[in-house]
Amino acid sequence: MRKKGILCAVLAASAALSASCAGPVPDTGVSGDTTVAGSVSVTEDDTSAAATESETEPVTVPDTEPVIDTSSVAYLLSSGAELEYKAKQKVFRSPETVGGVNYRQLQGGCTDGEYMYFAMNDTKEEGSRSIIYKIPLGKSTPVAQSEPLPTDHSNDMTYDSVNGRLVVCHNAPNKKMLSFVDPETLTVTGTHELPFKAYCIQYAAERDRYVVGVAGTMDVAILDRDFNELQRLKGEKTGYTKQGCDADENYIYFIQYNKNCVVIHDWEYNRVAVIDVPVTGCEPENMFHVGNDFYIGCAAGGLKVYQITLREKAGQ
Repeated sequence: MRKKGILCAVLAASAALSASCAGPVPDTGVSGDTTVAGSVSVTEDDTSAAATESETEPVTVPDTEPVIDTSSVAYLLSSGAELEYKAKQKVFRSPETVGGVNYRQLQGGCTDGEYMYFAMNDTKEEGSRSIIYKIPLGKSTPVAQSEPLPTDHSNDMTYDSVNGRLVVCHNAPNKKMLSFVDPETLTVTGTHELPFKAYCIQYAAERDRYVVGVAGTMDVAILDRDFNELQRLKGEKTGYTKQGCDADENYIYFIQYNKNCVVIHDWEYNRVAVIDVPVTGCEPENMFHVGNDFYIGCAAGGLKVYQITLREKAGQ
């Protein structure tokens, strides 16, 4: 019996040793600590191979031509084509009497990109006042209008986007005076006197500069945002009546009267083009634009606004 017991003990120990050398028991997924089914153990060499396989060739984006806006003023003026304006009437308002005074002569106008602002003047030579209308762009009905303001002739206006205010160029009789008007309350919030006489003004946000027409000349003064003069540019006579101005990063525009036309200069004040505006029976007073859409405010026994579109001359 003792020999048989010793033999059995030896056989059991041998079996246990064989089991420990054989490695872990395969996962059955039934109980105990388990590995997620379907997972793969990767050796160091396998990891390198997998990384190589996952690498992809860099994506090459083909060169594309920049999109050119063929309706833009810059493109049309550089095209060499003969150009013209197409005009469409957008707004008309009759003169208005306030406090027994008739406000009937359109003068300055501008836009903040959302609203148009127009000054209607009482035409008095002394103590002249103006009403400013605030009208959604391209619409007819004002959302607000000011009380009569002490802005004299109100010959031109611009929107100062840095300070969020309208800047009114008085012209006659206080030709050096500018007034600041809050576009929300339409009240005068301050004034500034220029060192020279001016008849029109435009703030070009793209350049952070003011363009100011020098009264009695065809010259313009370029001012910084604090109205310090940086440059004086000599202009040539056109033979037409000077009115309001407009400007952007590329050009300076003057609307002129009799004949009705837009005179366009670059920022070195070289004349680029003179293009007739096909409107009659009115006096163009101001000009402004949003994108490629230009608007001209005209005096015509009230307020008349035209949208003008630059295009290649029909029939070309």
